[in-house]
Amino acid sequence: MRTEVLDYINGLSLGGFTTTSDLPYDASGNPLYIQNVKKIYVDNEQVSTEPLVSSLDAINISNEVTSVSIYFTADAKQLPANYDALVTQLKAAKDITTVSGVNRRELEYTTDFQGDLVINQLEIRFNKVI
Repeated sequence: MRTEVLDYINGLSLGGFTTTSDLPYDASGNPLYIQNVKKIYVDNEQVSTEPLVSSLDAINISNEVTSVSIYFTADAKQLPANYDALVTQLKAAKDITTVSGVNRRELEYTTDFQGDLVINQLEIRFNKVI
């Protein structure tokens, strides 16, 4: 699903922002998105499974949750003109049509400040019943 999210973002009008296929952290775990302002990073997908129904007949129904996180930073003192539009477009990534079989799509958006930077994180969760 990381690929689908990256493809969606690459199709957007990003203004002064760019995307990268690199992961958002370096080998020692330091966040690259803080060092590279206006660069959008997409993390590897995380998959978890939660049991929904178990029966004696060995029929198990589970909820599979695939999470993909998007990170980017901008100068908090002088936000780019397209900042709000970009955030809105990135939030819409949860509704991309190339991801099928999903029964629920969720988005969590957070911002944080570090010095003069505003740090944005979007976590998209795709839920499937399996």
